[in-house]
Amino acid sequence: MTLSEVMKKFSLNKSTTFRLLYTLELMGYVQKHDQSYSVTDKVGGYSNPYNARLNWLSVPPLYQLNDELGETINIGILHGTDVITTQIVDRTPAIRCPSEIGAQAPAHLNALGKVIIAFLDENDRENLIKQLILDQKTTNTFTDRHLLKEHLKVIRQQGYAIDDEETEIGLRCIAVPLFYQDNVIAALALSGPSTRLTKKRDKFISKKLIQCSTRISKMLW
Repeated sequence: MTLSEVMKKFSLNKSTTFRLLYTLELMGYVQKHDQSYSVTDKVGGYSNPYNARLNWLSVPPLYQLNDELGETINIGILHGTDVITTQIVDRTPAIRCPSEIGAQAPAHLNALGKVIIAFLDENDRENLIKQLILDQKTTNTFTDRHLLKEHLKVIRQQGYAIDDEETEIGLRCIAVPLFYQDNVIAALALSGPSTRLTKKRDKFISKKLIQCSTRISKMLW
């Protein structure tokens, strides 16, 4: 993309765009070819071509969702049988969720992983479920493969997944899939304390997440 194209895509002014691109170029994340810029292989060790674009294009929608709902927003990708957190926009007040870029966890433990698995094609989903080691973190964690399969069917039907204190007691998370050309490539999630993120808010929050994921998925085309 040229400098002008980056400015237009991210709604940034010229000086900000130039400064960001120059900094990323110095750090080795971006390289310049004549009048255009491209992302290097340094962006994420678990990258596919669409993930580099996802990391850039999703930034404005993530911040808008964070501003609107006031909770931590995450994006995660599947790596083997684990989910890796690739992006985080923290809740603005001082209370923050225990997550960081590059954090890795078994896919069955959290909403990010469950929603990605649920929306894989049938063969990939079955193969992955067979490989899962169903470690238990809390009393709410799924440790029965059959129950997990039934749970994944529900997730696929309703369009979102919930981590109902399955990773950590007192922490809840809602996640929806991100698609590229009708294939699930990542998941978008909102997480927070169970005292704020109550079950009564699940449908409202999931609707907001789906709207955001639809917007990001369209931007990837």
